[in-house]
Amino acid sequence: MSKMTKIGDYVRCPKCGGEGRVVWVSQDGKLAAIKCTRHHGHISPPTKTRGKNYYNKTETKTRKGMVFLIEAS
Repeated sequence: MSKMTKIGDYVRCPKCGGEGRVVWVSQDGKLAAIKCTRHHGHISPPTKTRGKNYYNKTETKTRKGMVFLIEAS
């Protein structure tokens, strides 16, 4: 991103290159939060099942509308 955009502008997602929207800009204009319209993978927290089948299993799930914090160049 060559210059910081305003809230509501459409920009490219930093992870997938798809269309994203600026949802937050810092007061100094150095950081921005981009909400992507595509699905992205994330790791869910481990399960907390206790008993004879106790295990800590982390799962990778996909979620739409992830928000990424980026630094302006």
